[in-house]
Amino acid sequence: MANYADTTGAAQAARLTGNRDLVTTNNIAKWVAQGKVFEAGQGLQTAAIESQAATTLAPDDVLATWALVAPQATSPLIIPIMLRVCWEAEGGALTDHQLIFTKKRTDCATKLAVTGRVPVSVQNMNKGKAHIPAASPLYGVATTFLVTVSALVDADNVMYDFSALVDNNVSVPVVGSSQQIEWDFLTAGAPHILTQGAAMIFYISSGGADAKIHPYMQWAEVEEADLV
Repeated sequence: MANYADTTGAAQAARLTGNRDLVTTNNIAKWVAQGKVFEAGQGLQTAAIESQAATTLAPDDVLATWALVAPQATSPLIIPIMLRVCWEAEGGALTDHQLIFTKKRTDCATKLAVTGRVPVSVQNMNKGKAHIPAASPLYGVATTFLVTVSALVDADNVMYDFSALVDNNVSVPVVGSSQQIEWDFLTAGAPHILTQGAAMIFYISSGGADAKIHPYMQWAEVEEADLV
């Protein structure tokens, strides 16, 4: 079993109550306590992310709106926890979302390269820890997108998710609908693990003008021993 680091940083095999009962916790709580969980996103004060003029309702494997990219090293392992997209404008027409997970950089037909800017707000979810994330959460602002993905072929991807926002739901909300979409990556099956330059990439396609979103995400950066 992997040791648990207490608040002083000292490794502990386990924790016991005064009655010597074992104190158990889930992996996420342990990783947060150890400073291994990070979050990134933006609020209303930041210009919403636009859809890079991808207005044809056709997936674009080069112009992305958001990405989480693992470092090219084998460690740490990057585990996406959740992603939430809140809509500010849907572009006046049906808007599609595409979310993919890729293979590691060198396993792609053309070595995967994802370049862009880091979000305005990135923080360690344990406020007492100063750990800096090894992964790169990338995005663009307004019309000055800097998120570019090297061309992908089908064999480069290991997961694809598609969803669509109801047309005009932002300006004229549909009763019972939501203006946000969310992915919880730990609810079904084993977690996705990004390593050696692999990436999680989010795209927007709109049938009208550019759509605008505010994203938020959480991820963990762990070692193999943290998984047991």
